[in-house]
Amino acid sequence: MNSKSRYAWAYTMIAPTLIGTLVFWFWPAVYSIYLGFLKSENFGLVNHWVGWANYERLFNDGEFWQNLRNTMVYAALFVPATIVLSTFFAVLLNAKIKGRSAYRVIYFLPQVTMAAASAMVWVIIFAQDYGLLNSVLGTHIAWISDKRFAMYALVMVGVWGSIGFNMLLILAGLQGIPRPLYEAAEIDGAVGFRKFRSITLPLLTPTLFFTSIVLVIGATQIFDSIYLIIGKTNVALPAVRSLVYAYYQNTFIYYDQNYGAAIVNILLLINLILTGIQFLLQKKWVIYD
Repeated sequence: MNSKSRYAWAYTMIAPTLIGTLVFWFWPAVYSIYLGFLKSENFGLVNHWVGWANYERLFNDGEFWQNLRNTMVYAALFVPATIVLSTFFAVLLNAKIKGRSAYRVIYFLPQVTMAAASAMVWVIIFAQDYGLLNSVLGTHIAWISDKRFAMYALVMVGVWGSIGFNMLLILAGLQGIPRPLYEAAEIDGAVGFRKFRSITLPLLTPTLFFTSIVLVIGATQIFDSIYLIIGKTNVALPAVRSLVYAYYQNTFIYYDQNYGAAIVNILLLINLILTGIQFLLQKKWVIYD
């Protein structure tokens, strides 16, 4: 097989993914940017170019800044908690314990559970009068209707739903660490946490870096748990409403798709900036050797 045939075969294999990315991601993103500069009437049949008017309105909207703050607070709580717990469970499952395969399946179940079904269970868990969480803690907290606690409830749900997948990623990273390194460390007297700190954690940083990027992007796009657990009539909604939820409200409830497009365009820019910062900072803590 000559080089041209090999390249043709390679392009054939990646073509479905490439086409899907262009059709379902790249084109909608470009069209969303275009919509952000328009004012649509008659359900989009008539469009007027308004330039930066939607963004001027956005930056003068106090609700937008509150939604941005909510999104960043959620990400700041959700990402570290998920990484720490996923790493903890991955280290446990990497050890030689009985029933490892069963535990992996159990931890991964949230990934394959329907969001609506799991949301119903969490609503019961968070119930003020009969909820499991209050029963265990001996409290009487309105977890999903009190502005002081609603964000923590969402973080708990998010971490629960994300641990399984990220644990498998980190577990794969752990299993890629050469065993002779541990044996050499044990000869030198390194055991327990010292071995984890000196060998496991440094060699796991590339996996943790990738995980952190995926989690940050996912955290800034939180929507389903707000929609399904908090609800649009909840008094705590302003304290947890994210940018994506604000996009949903403006686009599908208020029928202002141009303002909604401006919101997600700003979110896209924020994610690009955050990802760029992460790539810059990785030079200080990620070890590839």
